[in-house]
Amino acid sequence: MSGSELLLPGVLPAGEEDQVDEEEHRDEAEHGGTPPATRIAAVVVPAWPLLAAREKLAREKAAGAGSGAGVAEEGAPAPVVVMDRHRVSHADAAALEVGVGIGMRRRAAQAACPEAVVVEADVEHESALFELVAAAVDTVAAGVDVLRPGVLLMSARGPARHRGGEEALAEAIVDAVAELTGWDAVVGIADGPFAALLAARSGRIVRPGRSRDYLGPHAIAALRDAPVGPGWGHRDQPAADADRTRRVDLAEVIDLLERLGIRTLGDFADLPATSVAARFGPDVAQLHLLARGGEPTPPQAHHPTQPLEVARSLDPPLVRVDQAAFAARPMAEELHGMLVARGLICTRLRILALTASGEEMERTWRHDGALSPADVVDRIRWQCDGWITRARLRGEQTGQITRLALQPVQLLPAGEGAPALWGSAGEAAQRAGRAFARAQGLAGEEAVLVPVEVGGRLLAEQVALVPWRSERPTARPGPWPGSMPRPLPSVVLRTPPFVVLRDAEGAEVVVTARALLSAPPAVLEVPRAGSTGAEGIEALVSHGVAAGRAHRVLAHGAPTVLDERWWRPDGRRAARLAVVIEPGRALVLLSREGAWSVEGIHD
Repeated sequence: MSGSELLLPGVLPAGEEDQVDEEEHRDEAEHGGTPPATRIAAVVVPAWPLLAAREKLAREKAAGAGSGAGVAEEGAPAPVVVMDRHRVSHADAAALEVGVGIGMRRRAAQAACPEAVVVEADVEHESALFELVAAAVDTVAAGVDVLRPGVLLMSARGPARHRGGEEALAEAIVDAVAELTGWDAVVGIADGPFAALLAARSGRIVRPGRSRDYLGPHAIAALRDAPVGPGWGHRDQPAADADRTRRVDLAEVIDLLERLGIRTLGDFADLPATSVAARFGPDVAQLHLLARGGEPTPPQAHHPTQPLEVARSLDPPLVRVDQAAFAARPMAEELHGMLVARGLICTRLRILALTASGEEMERTWRHDGALSPADVVDRIRWQCDGWITRARLRGEQTGQITRLALQPVQLLPAGEGAPALWGSAGEAAQRAGRAFARAQGLAGEEAVLVPVEVGGRLLAEQVALVPWRSERPTARPGPWPGSMPRPLPSVVLRTPPFVVLRDAEGAEVVVTARALLSAPPAVLEVPRAGSTGAEGIEALVSHGVAAGRAHRVLAHGAPTVLDERWWRPDGRRAARLAVVIEPGRALVLLSREGAWSVEGIHD
């Protein structure tokens, strides 16, 4: 080691053997007041959301869906910026060089780098793609815990002994990831997950029993990299033993500690554990334990899902829906038996079919909760009905299905799908559920639709209709500038009928460029049902608004401007106005290009 090389306390220089007496390790744990932590190896793929976004763009371009997106000029890839919650979370080197900064809003980022391709963070795609990395690491040491996309943890003690040392284990992991996926990974090894994650920043190996010394000099802002996951306290996932109605945000905790004068992890670790728990609660107490080099619970083992499949060759070929139902029952029961034997439930199922002409077809079905055998039978029947109908409408003679296969795509432990002991549905709800299931069995999955709140600016975008007991769409968290405050209208019109808003002089009222009304509205004219452009008038009539007459405006609010994607050519500008008309009906009007329509009705 050269005289100018500086090592942080407790960090092994490259090539030095990791030999520390176990008695010293136990003594350190006893005097430090922290239980001995598991020896952890953290595997990190740097800027994983950025890599996943580039892979997705490349795949879309290869499939022809990107229409050239992602290329600024021939041979030169465009800069990529990843947005998360309306702020820049990751940006590549080209975007950073021209002024794009982490935490910027979209408008500022596009102003700094107009040629950048801006994509939204796709956690589902990142998670699915990261399975390749987990599988590569699993070839080195069986059993890894995927903390979040881009980061995984594993126990290091056993694999290190098998490989001949922790340095050899780290090299084997890096080589396996590079060889099987083509991506670069870094490995850090230390006692406890937090120290291992920070050590992975520079690929370090921290001596056993020295994690607290290693963590001490780090700034308190390093808590942003704390291994938060199920059972830890942060905004999206509450601590297991904490109040479920409360959320702890890491940024808020860091800001509070800094304002209290706590600048480093060592300062935080020196605080009495009982005082931290009493003052800040169990979530921050978990972070305090991490800062001391401990771990709340050992990492859970995760093994790549073993392929499961139930397949049948059909002779004679399947040409009718009743044949599909007959073949589906034994396949569903066999799949259910395989899952029960492994203690698993299926929430996402792929159905594959092979026709007599050799055409392969597949469809993946999502489900909210465990798929029962009856659910699987229904989905096989619905899917085969769709395939047979499509072949018949096209006039194809080769639509006969000769082989069916079922493949579980998403599996969960059986306990996660168990019904609650208390607070479950009553007898009336159970009867309604059986009626819904019967209706779906007779008329298909789309026969029963339920509303689900997803978020958006327009009222029609805030709620989506999805099939009953199907997987709920992912909610799109705000903020949504211009969206209506609560309470929302009880009636939302899917086909907003056009109306005319006039002032006292008879002139049409419009919203000016300065977001002001051209004049106070006095009359709302509703066209006759059946007239040109009067689609949706029947919905107004059914809620007490007479058609073919002018209604006096009793009161109105101030217009709210909705400026959507103003920086793009396809951007839209609209304005929303709440009015009360005779005889006391409250309407929500939407103005686009000078024309008013009724967006919702308050009962």
